[in-house]
Order: sequence, then structure tokens, then C-alpha cells
Amino acid sequence: MIWLILLIVALGTALALIGPLTNSTRNPVWILALMGGVILSSLSLYALLGTPSPPRPQLQSQPSLQTPDINAMVEGLAERLKADPDNPQGWARLIRSRIVLGDMDALIEEHKAMSAFYADQPDIIAKVNRQSGFDEFAASLEE
Repeated sequence: MIWLILLIVALGTALALIGPLTNSTRNPVWILALMGGVILSSLSLYALLGTPSPPRPQLQSQPSLQTPDINAMVEGLAERLKADPDNPQGWARLIRSRIVLGDMDALIEEHKAMSAFYADQPDIIAKVNRQSGFDEFAASLEE
């Protein structure tokens, strides 16, 4: 759709600029070819550059986040979920924390535990994956 709008605007601009120039003694075919070249080169440059893509999520942990207090809170949440696993919001927080901390081994283990607990409820698994950012994280790993 954007291409159609760009083409209409470009042709309208070209016609508005060519009108006064065609009344001169110069050959209007050359002027039309020049304007067409400008339009085509502009559209070609836009097609070549395209639109920017969003930045990829960082997969490495940030050293400032590796404080003992944060790790203790995440480990405490993991222990509470082992004792009482029926807490989708807790699982989403735990998985999101593991992604942010970059603890891939614990992330995989805890995601498997959550998936096993909710094996008969795929809608809850999908909700936890969406809320925790696990879907985006897994998609960034596949790229």
C-alpha cells in the first residue's frame, strides 16, 4: 500500500514540475526522462534500504544484575514454585528472571518443570510463555 501512495505522490510531483518546463524550447521528453530517473532512483533507494528491524534481545547477562540479593530472590521464587507449582504468574516471573540473568541451564530446567506440571493445560503454558517473554527469547535464538 505504501508503494502505491509513494508512486501517486511522485507522479503528481513530476507532473507539477514538468508542466512549466514543457512550455520552454527544450525537448519535453528529456525533462520527463530526467524526472522519471529521479523518481525511480528514489524508490529504488527506499527498496534497497528498506525499513529498520527492531534490535535483537541481549543474550548475555549484564554484570550489574548479578548481585547476591537478586540471585537470592530468584532462587527463593524457584524454591516456592517447587513446593507449590500451581502459580502461573510466579512461573512467568521466574522464567523472565532467568532470561534477564542469562541463566540458561536453570531456564531450561524450570521451563521443562512448568511445562510438565501444566502438560494437560496448554493454554496456561502459552500464557506463561507470552507473559515471561519466553516466546520472543526462543524466536531470537532461532534467528
